[in-house]
Amino acid sequence: MSELPILLLTARNRPEDIEFGFIAGTNDYVTKPMDTMELMSRVRALTALKKSVRDQLRIEAAYLQAQIQPHFLLNTLNSIAALSDIDTNRMRALLETFGNYLRASFNSHNLDRLVPLTHELDLVRSYLYIEKERFEERLQIVWEVDKNLSLLIPPLSIQPLIENAVRHGALMRSQGGTVRLQIIEHVKHVEISIIDNGVGMDEKTRLQILDSSSNLRAGIGVRNTD
Repeated sequence: MSELPILLLTARNRPEDIEFGFIAGTNDYVTKPMDTMELMSRVRALTALKKSVRDQLRIEAAYLQAQIQPHFLLNTLNSIAALSDIDTNRMRALLETFGNYLRASFNSHNLDRLVPLTHELDLVRSYLYIEKERFEERLQIVWEVDKNLSLLIPPLSIQPLIENAVRHGALMRSQGGTVRLQIIEHVKHVEISIIDNGVGMDEKTRLQILDSSSNLRAGIGVRNTD
């Protein structure tokens, strides 16, 4: 039922009436007396539009997955192999976390429009555990998240930003750095912050990265979570 368009049937056609209808969630409107053929045509067009948008979101999510994962999979496997010779307990823990990361990454829920925050945080925890195991004291993690917080967010909206903060922020310093994940619930909204004490960037570079038309080579995490 959630995929059906919402049509407003009204005898009013003043601009303020139409605006009120759209604010209330209407997708389109038909004024009375209505023509049945016009009504059916609008329903078909709106249904096709909603399906097209939904399919596009699924394609973008799948593309995002494909871009995020490969770059560190080999390094993780190398870390697992290295630990097998020196610490089998750490090896098993890393292998289990790596499995959790892959399951969370390829979970079909990532193709949904929204996922529970807990799902996204499971992916983030697994990613950070892997990177912490690799870089040890060079990477410090500060986790400030209310365990009782419950909300829905777009899939893969936090993990790419965390990855960006690790790779291009904290680890760009020779001595390493700290990545802080902070999720604060306010009265009417939730604030999600990813903060690192890395090398930073100048204003010109920042604007180039945020400009989708820029040719500046960069990771796709920030752009895809605009």
